Amino acid sequence: MAYLLKLNIALVLFYAFYRLFFYKDTFFGWRRIALLSFFVASAAVPLLNIQTWITEQEPMVAMADLYASVLLPEFTTTPVEATDWQGMFQNYASMIYWGVVAFLVMRFFIQLISIIRLTYRCRKVRTGNSNIYLLPQAEGPFSFFYWIFIDQASHSEEEFNEILTHEQTHARQWHSIDVMIGELTGIFCWFNPFVWLMKREIRTNLEYMADARVLEHGFDSKTYQYHLLGLSH
Repeated sequence: MAYLLKLNIALVLFYAFYRLFFYKDTFFGWRRIALLSFFVASAAVPLLNIQTWITEQEPMVAMADLYASVLLPEFTTTPVEATDWQGMFQNYASMIYWGVVAFLVMRFFIQLISIIRLTYRCRKVRTGNSNIYLLPQAEGPFSFFYWIFIDQASHSEEEFNEILTHEQTHARQWHSIDVMIGELTGIFCWFNPFVWLMKREIRTNLEYMADARVLEHGFDSKTYQYHLLGLSH
């Protein structure tokens, strides 16, 4: 529990740092590196043992001894049997926490299985290193690693090429890894609202990176904006 609390405090601090220094810029590659680094650092910082370092600092030890011997009064108490409310609270909190984790893990694997099942239901077309699966009904395009899912019948040829470039950027730059890291962190830190905000920032930044790549390929920006607006509605 101590590790979990330290992990979530670190995530809150790193998210605040991100909002202050990275939120407004357009260096999407650096933003991606920063977000992934924040997750790694948040997991590593609680493992650092600074207690040994503190005890080796003589001024700190002397100050602690002075505080304990002079400032804190000494008193004795008689133990009284009482209900262990703290133990009960910890037990219930643990049950709730692991219950939600189990639900989110089950939901996570259901989503993975649904994507795998979709690959068997769709007609596959091979393009470069990517497998393009043509969706049988009108649905929004998406990708999962090198699997790209597109409803070709609902888009013109130019729109299809824009979507393909967008999703191939996700595939070639391994954006699904970022999403998976965010999802797994969200499963175990579900009670921390800042984790959900960081997950949203990850997805938004990846979309910016893919959109920038589409415009680099020479597609008209205004047409592409209207196309994205149509997809969102």
